[in-house]
Amino acid sequence: MKNKYGHIILAFTLALIFVFNACKKENDGEDPAPVQKSCEIVNPFDSSQVQIGEIISIEAVVSGFGQTVLLAFSIDSTQVFETGETPYEFSWDTDGWLPGTYMLRADAFEDPVIASDEITIILIDTIIPLQPPVPVINIIPEAGTTDTIFTFDASGSYDQEDSLTDLLFRWDYEGDGEWDTEFSNITALEHKYVHVGHYHVRLEAMDSDSMTADTVISLVVSHSVNPDPCEGIISIPYGGKVYHTVPVGNQCWLRENLDIGVMLNSADPQSNNQVIEKYCYNDDSTNCEKYGGLYMWNEMMNYIPLQGGKGICPVGWHVPGDDEWKELEGTVDTQFGVGDPEWDKSSFRGYDAGKHLKSLLGWASGGNGNNLYGFKALAAGYWESGFAFTGEGEETHFWSSMHDSGHNADSRALQYDKDGISRTYQWEEAAFSVRCIKD
Repeated sequence: MKNKYGHIILAFTLALIFVFNACKKENDGEDPAPVQKSCEIVNPFDSSQVQIGEIISIEAVVSGFGQTVLLAFSIDSTQVFETGETPYEFSWDTDGWLPGTYMLRADAFEDPVIASDEITIILIDTIIPLQPPVPVINIIPEAGTTDTIFTFDASGSYDQEDSLTDLLFRWDYEGDGEWDTEFSNITALEHKYVHVGHYHVRLEAMDSDSMTADTVISLVVSHSVNPDPCEGIISIPYGGKVYHTVPVGNQCWLRENLDIGVMLNSADPQSNNQVIEKYCYNDDSTNCEKYGGLYMWNEMMNYIPLQGGKGICPVGWHVPGDDEWKELEGTVDTQFGVGDPEWDKSSFRGYDAGKHLKSLLGWASGGNGNNLYGFKALAAGYWESGFAFTGEGEETHFWSSMHDSGHNADSRALQYDKDGISRTYQWEEAAFSVRCIKD
């Protein structure tokens, strides 16, 4: 019995010693380090310079806190924003602030612990001057003939403040100081030269601040393989003015409407008195300078009713007849050529002859033409007895030298909302524009 209880006591004593030593080893270790709490401004950087008027996006990150942590932003010790939601961000609108150095502070707190960070922000008031746009010209092809349809491309232009779509462009194709297009956001246009020459093409760009800049590039246009019906005749003086020629196919036309004679008030009739008489749109002489005169049919024909007659045109030129108008229409239209029965019809006909004859400027509601052949028909309007002046910006009418057996004469009309060209008989007492064609 003695030996039995001795073994039990010994085993119990060894177990106590093992437990005591294990507890002693655990208690002998150091206490775990407390979690470090921190707050840091990560945007913007310390000592950042910011232009007054900009909005600064401020961001801070915190760690070591619980879910009830709050974060407060202060500028020069004045609290400006507090949040308990992540991300910890604040937008500082600097508009109206004064230049200087400001202390930006972020405080994260979860009672009773606070962690902070601070940086400096330097507000500056340097006004960067606006810069004009930079126009860039690209002509495709780089050279050609009077048969070549050139593409004038401004899409390489740029501006520091605006995108390309915000820029406006206008062109002077001949470099003669007169703009051939109005300002628009169209970056590519087509143009065909009617005469050979060394041209200085000018492009002007305008940005949204109305700042402009221009550039010039040279373009050489050589002879076509086809004969030039205006060969050697680029311009002619007549009645104190200078008119320019336009070759179209096998014809040679004047580019400008006639403006010859004495201006009458529209209440006074034009008469056969050996004096060429004209009306000016709205009885304003400056409109004759802009559009040319408006003439009744008999006045235009100089009271000699002969189809193809000289009328009031210069020597060597005459009023075009119906067939000559048809040839012009068939030459410039892309669908119906010369001699097509389409041109024998009345009213508006053709596909795009009118578009190719209309000028690049002055037509209402986006109705400008592309003036592809240099004919430059202006929206001159007209005069009709009993209706006075009408149609400026919307239409123009040209007389033909052909007349019927009554009191009506053949004419042509272009409108802002039509790409074709009209052929109708009009009362001879109306007053229309006049173009001359070379004999």
